Amino acid sequence: MSLFLAFLLVASLGLIAPVQALAVTSAEKQAEADDIMRSIDSLQTQLNEANAEFERATQEYETAKAAAEDAADRVQAAKERIAELQERLGDRAASMYKTGGSMSFIDVLLGASSFEELVTSWDAFEKITSQDAELVQESKDVKAEAEAAEQEYNEQKAKAAEEVEKAEAAQREIESTKASMEEELTRVNEEVVALQAKEEEERIAAEEAERRAEEARRLAETTVVPGTGGGGGSTNTGTSGGDGSANTAGWVNPCPSYYGVTNEFAWAGAWDGNYHNGIDLGAASGADILAAGPGTVTYVGWYGTGGNAVIVSHGNGVRTIYMHMSAQAATVGQQVSAGDLIGYVGSTGYSTGPHLHFQIEINGTPVNPRNYFSF
Repeated sequence: MSLFLAFLLVASLGLIAPVQALAVTSAEKQAEADDIMRSIDSLQTQLNEANAEFERATQEYETAKAAAEDAADRVQAAKERIAELQERLGDRAASMYKTGGSMSFIDVLLGASSFEELVTSWDAFEKITSQDAELVQESKDVKAEAEAAEQEYNEQKAKAAEEVEKAEAAQREIESTKASMEEELTRVNEEVVALQAKEEEERIAAEEAERRAEEARRLAETTVVPGTGGGGGSTNTGTSGGDGSANTAGWVNPCPSYYGVTNEFAWAGAWDGNYHNGIDLGAASGADILAAGPGTVTYVGWYGTGGNAVIVSHGNGVRTIYMHMSAQAATVGQQVSAGDLIGYVGSTGYSTGPHLHFQIEINGTPVNPRNYFSF
């Protein structure tokens, strides 16, 4: 095995080291979100009950308040009736007893034309005074009853007001707790989405690492080291040069309308602290992205931080990757020629603006596109 292939195999195998497990998985975080949703549902049930209790207490308060006001009106009416009757009795007493108690009898006697009339007048006088006295007593009894009712209803009103206050406090507490739980649910749901994205990214990275390792193993198994005999060894033809480089004769610029290179290959383009496996071509959103060379479309879909992407295999271990598309215009299995439309410039995935991340790989190892294009 050549030193180059040995190095490639070791490097590729290193890429498939187990991905460190997340401290919390998206499934566990989703379970946490489900628990919070159940708690919110329970709180909503309690809030409905608290609202009903508030309505009941409020109704009782209004009923007791109206009853107390009615009793107060009856107390006032009784007081006024008592005052009126007492005034009438006072006026009669003053007119009948100006000169003493005997004047009442003399007045009745002098005013009567016969004994029968005298008796009748005297009985009528006694009945009038008796009726007034009874009315006074009745008014006093009504006043006492109304005052007792007023006190009772005021006590009921005070109790109902206290229940209204308690029900209102329960409402506020439940609503506050529910609002906090809803905020927590929003936060946890955001974490679920972030964890799902990270897990998908790690899955894609693991699959890509496994694919690269498999290609390296297959290449190592089929390559005959020069001088060891066999069927004359393998030769690099077509799109791969004899030194392991890509033969890009006839290839085209994958983004003809680009306005400049916004990020270089390797550490020169590592603005975010990560090794940059391609070159970024700044272009307007929606600009055409073309297949750089002839080949077969082997992948169309979401590529983790690369966003919408298309991968074209050109044979002999050479492939190109086009990332951050706003939309793809190719299908898996499609045969393309150099210059065929395969997508449009965008800013999907981990991107700070519209551009094409163009990547060339040889046997799974990224190489600098500037070695083959004059950007």
